[in-house]
Amino acid sequence: MSPAATLERVSPAMSVAGITRVANVTGMDRIGIPVWCAIRPASRSLTVSQGKGVTAEAAKVSAIMESLELWHAETHHLPLRYDSFRALADGGEAVLDPMTLVRCPCSGYDPDRAMRWARGWDLMRREPVWVPYEAVHCDWRVPIAPGDHSVQNGSNGLASGNSLIEAAVHALCELVERDAIVAAQDAGDMFAARRMVRPESISDSGCQALLERFRQAGIDVLIWDLTSETGAPVFNCLAVETDTPWYHPLPQTQGSGCHPRRAIALSRALTEAAQARATVIVGSRDDIGRERQTWYFDPEQRRAVGDAVADQPMRDFTEAPDIDHPTTNEDLDWLVARLATSAVVVDLTIEELGVPVVKAVVPGLRWRPWEE
Repeated sequence: MSPAATLERVSPAMSVAGITRVANVTGMDRIGIPVWCAIRPASRSLTVSQGKGVTAEAAKVSAIMESLELWHAETHHLPLRYDSFRALADGGEAVLDPMTLVRCPCSGYDPDRAMRWARGWDLMRREPVWVPYEAVHCDWRVPIAPGDHSVQNGSNGLASGNSLIEAAVHALCELVERDAIVAAQDAGDMFAARRMVRPESISDSGCQALLERFRQAGIDVLIWDLTSETGAPVFNCLAVETDTPWYHPLPQTQGSGCHPRRAIALSRALTEAAQARATVIVGSRDDIGRERQTWYFDPEQRRAVGDAVADQPMRDFTEAPDIDHPTTNEDLDWLVARLATSAVVVDLTIEELGVPVVKAVVPGLRWRPWEE
């Protein structure tokens, strides 16, 4: 479905979700890759959602869909169960063990303590399963509900689409992407030369057009292939200016992307790097904390990036897998088959609005909240 058709279909949901403004912020930077934002003043999570794309219309739709995703995850409309993990498991219920999920630093999880559960669908076992509701919702108001602070809460794995299948593919790709980044960080080769991609080896014309935008703006783009054991292509990009004046530092930003098609994965990473620059420059996001600001502007980090710029890329773009399925259904089946454990999706769609939204939860896949 084209961005124009998607925009027409989801526009009625904007007022219901409280989106009061959609703004084109592309011109706040000089790269020219389209970046838009959608604003929801009464949000229970993020007031400002970002969107990017290769066209202005695609970026506008991206921002609106991200905002609508969060609204669905903030709105408590699912039937919930309040019980302990042990009671559910001993009662013969299919239930995800919170110990297999990313836990929050201050987790007080106890298998005998009651907590909220939402019903999901296990894509591997083809059966319903109970999922910790804290891993599903994005209502970040306080006070928290009894039993919460057991698993990490966040928007990782939250996605929308023109169908539930498309939304599930987006959600699983995001989970695989974040897990691959954590794996590379923990292995100490996030910026290793052996993973760096030679730009001249990228044959896709769309990706080359995006790279040309950066080049014309005088911005270096470094690309690393972080594809993990799942086999779904994952790329991380770093957009950096090495000669910005000390009195007016511009941020070095990262973008990452995952998709069975390597060109789509790289395109997502490149557009996200541009989006991240515009986001920091505009300054309207309410989730850019001290740790992220330090990373963006820290001189030591910039010197480390300078060392990476001096490295010689050692990998060709064509070394990354490239899985070309004719249908989204086949993309989903392939992704599920590549995962080592269960893959669960919780349907957050509100029928009256007709915007397919899911939250995917995959035990064993890792992520770090500040990198969302």
